Amino acid sequence: MSRLRAVIALVAVVVATLSVGACSAPAEDATSAPVQINLPDGRQITVPGAPERIVTLGGQWTDVALSFGVTPVGYYDSQELTTGSKPKWYGDKLNESTLIDPNDDVVGSVAKLEPGLILAPGFASMAEGFDALSKLAPTIDKISGEQIDPWQDMVRLLGTILHQPDKAEEIITGVTAHIDAIRAEFPGLKGKTYSFAYLYGADQISVLGDEGDGAAKLFSSLGLVLAPAAVKQSASSGQPRFQVSTENVNLLNSDLLVVASQTPQLQRRVEALPGYRNLRSVKNESVAMMTTQQITGLNEPSPSSIPYAFEQMKPALAAAARG
Repeated sequence: MSRLRAVIALVAVVVATLSVGACSAPAEDATSAPVQINLPDGRQITVPGAPERIVTLGGQWTDVALSFGVTPVGYYDSQELTTGSKPKWYGDKLNESTLIDPNDDVVGSVAKLEPGLILAPGFASMAEGFDALSKLAPTIDKISGEQIDPWQDMVRLLGTILHQPDKAEEIITGVTAHIDAIRAEFPGLKGKTYSFAYLYGADQISVLGDEGDGAAKLFSSLGLVLAPAAVKQSASSGQPRFQVSTENVNLLNSDLLVVASQTPQLQRRVEALPGYRNLRSVKNESVAMMTTQQITGLNEPSPSSIPYAFEQMKPALAAAARG
């Protein structure tokens, strides 16, 4: 199934509420029409009108909601719980929202917020918890068969639920324009290779090798291509993101390196490795060393995280384009 057909199959259908031959409904009635959502797993969910109280149990959905000017009454953000600070791209928009801690009673915490819609990607694997959430309000799990839902599909779906399809296209157009502007600013990136990695431990590096990954698609939009060695290793291992030891850091050799480390100490350790110092990107100063929070904006792309993450990478992008 093509991407376009998949999106068409996914996007919600507004349920007709007027009988045939009835007079036109007042304009305000349009936003109260229920919406039926057909999900990839076969479930059908009906949202009764544009919900005012939304709970987002995933960073992508939180940002998508904020892009529509909707502040979730409650949200879950793994990076905020880990670092103690909200992702920069949220600004101060969540100051009045409730942070949901998964270590507490998630269902009870969400129930107190009296939600009209719950966006809970990945929670379907927690069958009992998901069923309990579904009893509180219409609850949407993942909307695609991909590991990370495409942010454009998420924007369009929420635009349908909120009866704001034009706003959805406006949001998508704005983000696309920002990406296009960066590509135009650095035309030398076209055809250059990149590596994308995360340093987990003293001897463990996670490397991206799947060109269909959400982050990979972002880099492709700038004209970049994944390092061939990473693509080959990914295909060989059967893993979109494969693990290598630090002694194999040469697998990160490319024109651009985008990397984050779990701790500053680990970053310094890897930077001291002879193999790291010999990487082409290191020699050309085209390394974007990012925080875990910043790289999450690429791993889980959303309307505000994409421009923010790319801005952090600009010095490295400029160096790679010159190289």
